[in-house]
Amino acid sequence: MGQSGLSTKSKLAIAAVASASLIGVIFLISPKHASDHSADCTVNNEILQTIQPADAPQDVPDVTFFKADGSKTTLKDYAGQGVILNLWATWCAPCVREMPELDALKADLAGDNIDVLAVSSDRAGHTAISEFYEKTGIKNLDALHDPKNVAGRALGVRGLPTTLIINPDSKEVARIVGIHKYDTEESKAYFKRCIGTLP
Repeated sequence: MGQSGLSTKSKLAIAAVASASLIGVIFLISPKHASDHSADCTVNNEILQTIQPADAPQDVPDVTFFKADGSKTTLKDYAGQGVILNLWATWCAPCVREMPELDALKADLAGDNIDVLAVSSDRAGHTAISEFYEKTGIKNLDALHDPKNVAGRALGVRGLPTTLIINPDSKEVARIVGIHKYDTEESKAYFKRCIGTLP
């Protein structure tokens, strides 16, 4: 029997099922009900042109960094939150210019479940880092060290500064190679929509 032979009651029932299915699909793809870790990392502003979004989220190796007290931390320790991972050194002039902005950014984005990590590859280790932090008034950033650039090589970093933008699923969604203006409202809004946790 074709659809033309269906009773009015049957047609209404089929229409109701189709409508419910469509509503279910819309519910699933609606931003409100999408995964908290699904976000828009496209670059839509001239100020953000230094940001290079990945074609697709990329797995990030669980590299290790060393704290000032000698203890270790890994990227896995930051799973569930967005991470702005900046690799730098005190001998790198562009890196040095960025540090006060990154220090302020860490405080600005704390409420959005985003952490800013600054990892130095200085040969002098924490001696160089602590002297620099004290001299420049860095107060929010943890002092992290990457001895012999082991983590940097594993992350595919070819020059400093390089910044990885990592989502709460621990995947790299964008990268900045070279200097960037972190203290703009456009940059803050980008990080919030790209790797921040939705309310």
